[in-house]
Parts: sequence; structure tokens; C-alpha cells
Amino acid sequence: MSEQVNKHHGRLGSALSAERQQRIVDLATQGQAIAVSELADEFQVSAETIRRDIRSVEEAGHVRRVHGGAVPTRAIDLTARRPVIERLDVDRETKILAAQAAVALFEDDMSVFIGSSSTMLILADELSLCRIKLRITTNMIDVATRLAGVPACSVQLVGGTVVPATRSISGPEVFRALEKRVFDLSICGVSAIDAVHGFMGPSTTQATFGEVLAERSHQLVYVADEKKFGRSDSYIINPLTAATAVATNRVPEKRFVDALSAAKVALLLPPMKNENGVQQRLGRTRSKRRIEP
Repeated sequence: MSEQVNKHHGRLGSALSAERQQRIVDLATQGQAIAVSELADEFQVSAETIRRDIRSVEEAGHVRRVHGGAVPTRAIDLTARRPVIERLDVDRETKILAAQAAVALFEDDMSVFIGSSSTMLILADELSLCRIKLRITTNMIDVATRLAGVPACSVQLVGGTVVPATRSISGPEVFRALEKRVFDLSICGVSAIDAVHGFMGPSTTQATFGEVLAERSHQLVYVADEKKFGRSDSYIINPLTAATAVATNRVPEKRFVDALSAAKVALLLPPMKNENGVQQRLGRTRSKRRIEP
């Protein structure tokens, strides 16, 4: 009987330890610092128990121990958790340059999917200045309304559940619709680019989008400003090898250039400034600055 009781307590202790450690991982994934005293109060255990849990999570690479607790090992892009309208003015100038770099990919009569993000809304603004004949599918309400008024574009907004914070459409209906389509070009924003894990985002929905678009697109391109390189997030959207190109505002660190080159991903840069230091506007004729893999 005593042996059975001991086994029961052992299993219970392991389950509770796993629950605490998962809580630590969740906090780190959200970019939050972990305080030993707060978790000890939350789980009604000793501070030393929480310290042991933190050591286990640190060994797995999720956190780094500091005085009084732990912090995430890598920077998390918490901006991606904010409503899209709030994100529009965050690093806006660099997002515009990254979007301008991406415009060079669009050609007449393309079937295009445009994802949902603040950068994609800025890309829609840039495309509205061009006279490119496009068939556009999107899951972002604001992208659809911006481009529906462009005479050269036909626009389809996929059906599904409205997500107010991102002003987008989501749900199984979206994925069922996309699985029946093939796009010449799919283009999306991304909250983080990791040299090892690839393109990352804050939700499983984004990860599913990434999988579907990789299968249904001749070209898959991510648009990201320079600050996205080296960040981390909760979910892998796609490995680097899934993308055709990355459009950004400037050349990233060498380790990212090397990682993209090894994955055979082209790096797209915005048009050069003219002799007066003015950024060239993108019109019908669009210059390309490309670093080939």
C-alpha cells in the first residue's frame, strides 16, 4: 500500500511540476519576466521549488535566470499582439521602404494573395499608386477596401469570421477556400525572422496560413522591416526554405544574409534614392534591387 501511495504522489508531483514549468514557458513566450515570488504565491509552493522549475526551463533554452527570477532568452515582438490600427505608426517609415521593395515583384495579370498585417496595409497603399493589373485575394478587410477602388485590380475578400483586432477574416472557411486556389504570388507580413527557425508569428492561425500558402503559391514572399530580424515569437510559420524572397528596408546582419542565401531566398531592397536624396516613387516602371541567393 505504501509503495502505491508513493507512486501516486510521484506522478502527481511530476504533473504539478510540468504545469508550473509550462506556465514559465508561457510567460516567456509572451515576453514577460518571471518572478519567483509571484509564481510561488500563484502555485502555493516554496521559492526553491520555483527556482528548480526555472532551472529546468533554462536548460531547455526558453529562459535565462536573473536575480529574483528569469527573463526570455530572446526578444519577443509584442507589437504583433496589439491591434493592427495601433501598429500602423510603429516603424512606419521602415515598413514603407520594405513595402516598396516588394512592389517590384508584382506584374500584370498576376493572381495574388495578400495577407493581414499593418505592413500589408501599407503595401496596399503602395500598390494603389501603381497601374498594375492584378487579381487579388486577401483576408484583410482594409486591404480589400483600399485596392477595390483601383481600376486595374479585381479584389476578392475571403469569407469567414471577422477578427476585429486585426481587421481580418479567419476560421476554417478561409482555409477551405485557399486550399482550392493556386496563386502566382502570395505575400505576407511577419513578426519575427530567426536564422534557424525561420519566419515566426504569434498564433497558430498564422502558422496554418503559412503552411497553406507555401503549398498553393508559385512565389511566397515575406515583407519585414529590419527590426524583425533576430526577433523570436511563439510559432514557426514557415522555415526559410519555404520562401522565394524577403523584402526589407535595408540589408540585415551578415548571419541573416548567409542564412537566406543558404535557403536560396532572394533579398529584395527598396529603390535607391536619387541624386537629391529623395526616395524614388514606384510607378509603372519599377526598379528592382535584389540580392540573389
